[in-house]
Amino acid sequence: MAKQLGLNEGLLQSLMELPGTRDTADLKSRLLALAEWNTSLRKGVLPKAAALEWPAEPFRSQFLDVLKGLEMARFTRRHPKLLPPLLKQFLELVADFEEKLLEQEAKQRQKQQQRQQQQSQSASGQDPQQQQEGEGEGQGEGGGEQDQAPEDADMQSSSQQQADGQGRQGEQQDFDVDMEGSEGAAGDQQKDPSDQQGSGRTEEMVEELLEGFKEQWAPVMENLDIAEQAFDDIDGLLEGPEGFDSSTSVWHQTGWREVAALRKKLEDLRELRELVRQLGRGGGKGPLKKAPEQVCASKNPPGVIRSPMQPEETRGLTRSGDLSRMLPFEAHLLAAGWPRYKETETAGSGDDGSGSGSEGERVVEREGSRGARMLFQARRAERMLMSYERTGWVEDEPSRLTGRMEVRPAAELGPIIVCLDTSGSMYGPREVVAKAVALECMRGAHRQQRRCYLYAFSGPGEVMELELGTDPASFQNLLVFLTSGFGGGTDVDAPLELSLERIGREEWALADILLVTDGELPQPSEAILGRLAAAQQTLGLEVHGLLVGRNVTPAMQALCSHLHVFRSWSVVAPGPGGQQAAAGF
Repeated sequence: MAKQLGLNEGLLQSLMELPGTRDTADLKSRLLALAEWNTSLRKGVLPKAAALEWPAEPFRSQFLDVLKGLEMARFTRRHPKLLPPLLKQFLELVADFEEKLLEQEAKQRQKQQQRQQQQSQSASGQDPQQQQEGEGEGQGEGGGEQDQAPEDADMQSSSQQQADGQGRQGEQQDFDVDMEGSEGAAGDQQKDPSDQQGSGRTEEMVEELLEGFKEQWAPVMENLDIAEQAFDDIDGLLEGPEGFDSSTSVWHQTGWREVAALRKKLEDLRELRELVRQLGRGGGKGPLKKAPEQVCASKNPPGVIRSPMQPEETRGLTRSGDLSRMLPFEAHLLAAGWPRYKETETAGSGDDGSGSGSEGERVVEREGSRGARMLFQARRAERMLMSYERTGWVEDEPSRLTGRMEVRPAAELGPIIVCLDTSGSMYGPREVVAKAVALECMRGAHRQQRRCYLYAFSGPGEVMELELGTDPASFQNLLVFLTSGFGGGTDVDAPLELSLERIGREEWALADILLVTDGELPQPSEAILGRLAAAQQTLGLEVHGLLVGRNVTPAMQALCSHLHVFRSWSVVAPGPGGQQAAAGF
C-alpha cells in the first residue's frame, strides 16, 4: 500500500514507530494522510487542514502556517528531491509532538488522581467535625435544634459529594478536550480555566518544536531561490549521499548574498558574458579555424570528428570500394575488362511457309580483357579504388587528440582556466569585476556542461585553486571565495605554470586561459613565455586578458593573444563613484 501511494519504506517505518500509532487501523489512516501531504506538496499546493485527520491539532494548523510562510510548496513542485527529507523531518516533529502529548496526558492523570485522593481525604475528615459542631450547638441551644443538626450535616455532605462529582466530570472533559484538540469557539466557552491553561501549554510546546524547523529551513529556501535565478540547473546541489540535506553548510553560507548582487550586475555586463563564451575550443561545431585534430577513440570524452557517415562535402581523394564515388579511370578499367553485347538483325526463314524462323537474330560478341576485369574486382575487394572523399563533421563522438593541427569547425565552448589577480591593487570596484568574472565562468560552465578551473593568485607561493563544478563542494568553495577579501603582492608565473601543466592533460588540452588583472604585473619569465608560445603553436592555445586597469602594460602584451579592456565601470559602481572609476580607469 505504501508503494502504491508513492511512499518509501523509510517513511513507512517512521510511521510505525510513532508513539500515537497503536494498531493497524491507526497506521492505515496515517499512511493515507501522509500520502495526501506528499501528493499536495508535489503538485505545489498545501493540503487543507480541514481535509486532514492527522496529525492532531494544534500541530497540523501551525505546521501548515510555517510551510506557507516558507513558500515550501513552490519549491517542492520545482524540486521533488526536497520532498523525502522534508517528510522525514515532518515525521520526526510529529513523533516529538505525540511523545510530549503523552507526557502531558500522564501528568494530567497523575494530578487527577492526587486531586481525587485529596477530595476523598477531605470528605472523610469533615463528617466527624460537623458532628461535633452539631452536638455542641444542640447542647447549648435546645433539643429542637439538636434533632435538626444531623439532617443539616447530611445535606451538607450530600452537596459536597455532588460538587466533587461535578469536579471530576469537568476534569475528565478537560482531559478529552486536550487529546482531541480545539474544536471551535463553542468548545472554548465550555472549558474551565484549567482546560484553557492546558491548551495554551500545548500551543507553546508546538511553537517550540517548529521554531527549530523554521530556523533550519528559512535560509535554505532563501538561498535556494537565489541559486535558481543564478543557475539554470541546480539538481546537482540537491543530491547527497543520503539525498538532500538542509543542514549542510553550503545552504547556510552568507556568500549567496554576494551571488545575488553579482547576478544583478551581470545582467548589464554583456561584455563579460561575451568574453566567457569565446573561451575554450573544440566543445562542438563552430566556425572553421585552426585547432587540434581529433580522431575517433572509444572510452574518451566527446568531440567533433570527420566521418564518412555524414557525406556533406568533397574533401579530396581516398581509396574505397564504393562504385558511386570512384574516379573515371577506375570506371574505364571496368569497361575495358567487362564483356560487351552487340545486336545485329538478319532475315528470317518464315517466308517458305514452314512457320519456323524469326524476323531477326541477336549476335553476341564478347570483347574485353579478362586480366583488366580481374584486376578491377581485386581492387574493389581490397577497397583500393581511387574515389572521391566525401565526409562531414559529427559531434558528440568519442575522440582523442592526435597532436596535429587542422582547420576544423571548432566551437568556442571548451574548458576554461581562469587566472585571477587577487592582489591588494585589485581592491574596490576591480574586486567586484574579478568576482563577477568568476561567477560568470562558473555559470557558463554549469550551463554548457564544460569544465572550469580557477587559480586565484597574489604574492609568491600564494595560489588558491578552485575547480568550479556543479557539485556542492565546488559551490562551497566559490561562496567562500566570493566572501573573501583581496590583498598581497603579485606573482603571475606561478598560476601560469600551473595552468600549462593542466593543459598538458588530455581532458584539458582544448582549454583557453583567461587572465584577469589590473595590469600591474612584473615581467614574466622567459621560460613561461616560451612554454606559452609552444602551447599556442602545438595546441592552438589562446590566452585572453581582461584588463581592469588604466594602461596596457608590456607584460600583458607579451602574455595575451587577445586583450580585452573593461569599460562598464558605471555598472560595477553606479553613481558618482562609478563615474570617477570610469574616468580613472
